[in-house]
Amino acid sequence: MDKQEQPSFRDRPINIDNNGKRKWIYAKQPKGKWYIRRNIFAWVCLLFLIFAPIIKIGNNPLMLLDIASRKFSLFGNLIYAQDNYILALIMAVTVVFIVMFTVTFGRLWCGWACPQTIFLEMIFRRIEYLFEGNYRHGKKPTEVSIKLVLKRLTKHVTFLMVSIFFTNIFLMWFTGPQKLLSMIKAPISENITVFSFMLAISIFYYWIYSYFREQVCTMICPYGRLQGVLLDSKSISVIYDYKRGEPRGSKTAGDCIDCGQCIAVCPTGIDIKNGSQLECINCTACIDECNVVMKKIKKQPNLIRFDSVYGIETGKRIIGSVRTYAYSAVLLVLVIVLSAAISKRTLIDATIIRVSGTIYQEMDNGEITNMFTTKVINKTNANKKLSFRLLDKINGTVKLANQNDSLKGNGALENILIVAFDKQNITHRITKVTIGIFEKDNLLMKAKINFIAPVK
Repeated sequence: MDKQEQPSFRDRPINIDNNGKRKWIYAKQPKGKWYIRRNIFAWVCLLFLIFAPIIKIGNNPLMLLDIASRKFSLFGNLIYAQDNYILALIMAVTVVFIVMFTVTFGRLWCGWACPQTIFLEMIFRRIEYLFEGNYRHGKKPTEVSIKLVLKRLTKHVTFLMVSIFFTNIFLMWFTGPQKLLSMIKAPISENITVFSFMLAISIFYYWIYSYFREQVCTMICPYGRLQGVLLDSKSISVIYDYKRGEPRGSKTAGDCIDCGQCIAVCPTGIDIKNGSQLECINCTACIDECNVVMKKIKKQPNLIRFDSVYGIETGKRIIGSVRTYAYSAVLLVLVIVLSAAISKRTLIDATIIRVSGTIYQEMDNGEITNMFTTKVINKTNANKKLSFRLLDKINGTVKLANQNDSLKGNGALENILIVAFDKQNITHRITKVTIGIFEKDNLLMKAKINFIAPVK
């Protein structure tokens, strides 16, 4: 095969031709140790997606994002809307970790853990291989026959069924399995909004994986463009050893015979030999396919491998740079702050606010009373019997308007709190008072209020 002319500059996505029309990519199914590893990792991710809302830890789902109730279960730990600072810290840790991981290991997330890649490569493209065969020459069959039409129709019906299945899995992360099952069993008219949402998302998923496909990675996803800023010469990514492979061709001194198989298996259609490109998702398909070719021509494997530009040039692999250490330091600080926030997280959360339209009441026995609305949320599964006590040295009383002081597990208690002081003990118009919320003699939480009294 003659050596192909290598472009020095590309001003358009790889899947767009000179006329601006889309070039469909029909990637050949790779085989090799990296593909096996990706399969194992992808199925672990899919099993986590399916079973995370079902598996329970301490009666809490492993993962549940109940936005309607403003309640989230993360690895069995309930986090309420009142703990939004913890959610913010978790998001900050995640973002910094992804940035640090990208600086060190390139776009590995995209090829191994991104839901778009997992669904497209491990599910929908597998279905396509099942019905249409392996695209060994990068082209789909062109001979139209009744058998081929039926295969493609069955493929698209399967695509739609899989889309509906995973849409319901997606909904289960927000509703929980019991609620989702009850909505499925109920008549559609009772849940028409949720049904319409499910159907719309399913059709959208079907369109993404049957038509739009790799363009999500090459044209929409901003992460590929970020790697141009985040990567440096020491970042580890899928790379072609140009020092060993060049000059290319079957009759040259380089190991690369320019067979084009690395392009045939690439899910985004790029030529890895042209260097780092935003479309590369580090899926390792080209590594496996190149190793197959190297074995056939009796050359050393790993002409394409995980390495860095620095490693290719010097023969040394160094994981890490100044930026890596800087991001690591920031990440360590955030993890320490997050750990401290979780350790100081209370078992309950309470809000005590003054009853609307009231200031104070003067009683016949000489007491001044203030009324407050209190709401206590239980962040645990255990039922609690609560009591409210004054923690200040001023003699006074605090009691609930009714006798309901039981707080159910993962429940809420709403009541009216009456705080009373003898008029002789109050010397200021506004007195700051601390109220303790107890379970027996165990102090669960403190809350501060302003007690208002008439001016003497």
